[in-house]
Amino acid sequence: LACPVLPASDQATSLRGFYGRWCQEFQLQDVPWRRGVHMRENRLGRTSHEHIPAFLIPTAGASEHTGEVWGCQLGWSGDHRSLAEELPDGRRQLQFGELLAPGQVSLESGQHYTSPTLYSSYSNTGYNGLSWAFHRHCRQQILNSPTWLAERPVHYNCWEAIYFDHQWDTLTSIVERAVAAGAELFVLDDGWFLNRHDDTAGLGDWHPDPNKYPAGLTPLIEYVQQQGLRFGLWVEPEMVNKDSELYRSHPDWILDIADYDQVAGRHQYVLDLTRPEVVEYLFESLQRLLADHAIDYLKWDMNRSANLAADQHGRAVGGRQVRALYQLLARLREAFPHVVIESCSSGGGRMDLGILRHTDRFWLSDSNDAHERWHMQRNASLLLPPEVIGSHVGPAVCHTSGRRLSMNFRAPVAASRHMGFELDPREMSEREADTLRLWSAWYKSHRQLLHQGRHFRLECAEPGILAEMFVEESTGQTIVFAAQLTTQQHAASQPLRLAGLQPDGNYRLQLVHNRRAAPAANRDDASPLLREGGVDVPGAVLMQQGIILPNSLPDTVWVIEGLRLPAGA
Repeated sequence: LACPVLPASDQATSLRGFYGRWCQEFQLQDVPWRRGVHMRENRLGRTSHEHIPAFLIPTAGASEHTGEVWGCQLGWSGDHRSLAEELPDGRRQLQFGELLAPGQVSLESGQHYTSPTLYSSYSNTGYNGLSWAFHRHCRQQILNSPTWLAERPVHYNCWEAIYFDHQWDTLTSIVERAVAAGAELFVLDDGWFLNRHDDTAGLGDWHPDPNKYPAGLTPLIEYVQQQGLRFGLWVEPEMVNKDSELYRSHPDWILDIADYDQVAGRHQYVLDLTRPEVVEYLFESLQRLLADHAIDYLKWDMNRSANLAADQHGRAVGGRQVRALYQLLARLREAFPHVVIESCSSGGGRMDLGILRHTDRFWLSDSNDAHERWHMQRNASLLLPPEVIGSHVGPAVCHTSGRRLSMNFRAPVAASRHMGFELDPREMSEREADTLRLWSAWYKSHRQLLHQGRHFRLECAEPGILAEMFVEESTGQTIVFAAQLTTQQHAASQPLRLAGLQPDGNYRLQLVHNRRAAPAANRDDASPLLREGGVDVPGAVLMQQGIILPNSLPDTVWVIEGLRLPAGA
């Protein structure tokens, strides 16, 4: 019952897979081919941080731009198995599919089972060719977002600013400052509903807390709209706390085997979506929220695994649970086609093309550490287009890592994906606020290229530089992000070779915000990019020889705009 079994090339030297954990999503792992089986199994009831169902298979010497690479990713949000095997006779094969427990599928005559979808592609132009195939397919065949999301708005989420402490004066002050910084959407995160003062209570009771919102959510929504913002709301419909009206009324609604002491995760339990009455309750609760309030956006979270997903009789229901979720989401999308849904699962615990068919955006990680995110965003781009990855400007001192980073670094890292803020804007200095305004305005004027153009990961001889670029192939407009993540090893920066340009075209390159963006490391700056008005360079030179970046300090990023000049210019 796996998805189609695919042959793998005998020219391939390794398997590239993904692993991770909370706040460390999309880490790369390379495993050499060898006789026998390399298998990854996930039993966590969601795509998971740990076992992302995807393999990339390069031939020897394959790079971002050259060589043959095959790739597979499973469009499924539950338990799964991926297997790469070299048979005794030398043949190689790949298998992907839903991980089925004994007895989970039992077919009578005339019944059928449909496996999850496996998305597979091939490139003879390296990893960038492979990821472009995935990006293009996702844009054309997977995404079905409301028209207002075509220009993905600058997003403000209040979680790291207030956590569960919802107070009117605080929220209105934050909204005003978020607007001044360039926000276009305000998302009210966890803590707004009945008896939700921490993570031990309230899940399942989807009514505004009268102590925090005595007149309901409408006054805050109207205030947000008066400031020119759309309004979004955090929900976690698949979960319940035992300290809730829902659980006290329906203790039998959780996924729980009789006489087994089900273990809580984050003080919460998984609701059994295979029961029609549970799904009906959730649909009616969400329908009431969306019908009674001007809500344009739902941040749909899942903060614990659905491990040991079984009914009262011990029968495995993991696959049915996932399919019931898909049906619930589809029903909501049909009833409220204007509402955008973000898939969040303790960050990136549920990121796959199966859930993306019913949602519009991924929350890549609960870490807003821009240094860590730059790695995660780059690796996720092997499978997913940039515009579906939410990336927020976090506090100066990251709440999950303790790393201190400048606004000149945090803001452009967020602007390279679907940009948002999650810091407390009341804590910003005047200079930080000014810098954030600059980058949010820049994002708005360039998001069409960032979210519709072709994305390339670049290679640089300087090991501390991780760079990428976006190209609008018809106009030749380009944007380059070059992040210096460690101390520079050489006295001068090494050339950065670009990609996707016309060899016989001439391009004008210019730094964005110049030295304000990335302060130079010393006075010995040989980069032509520092010339007033930028520099004109042939496309062939930029791709074959590269461009010298200015020297810079760790955790800084240069952003370069490029424009193809008219012939003869």
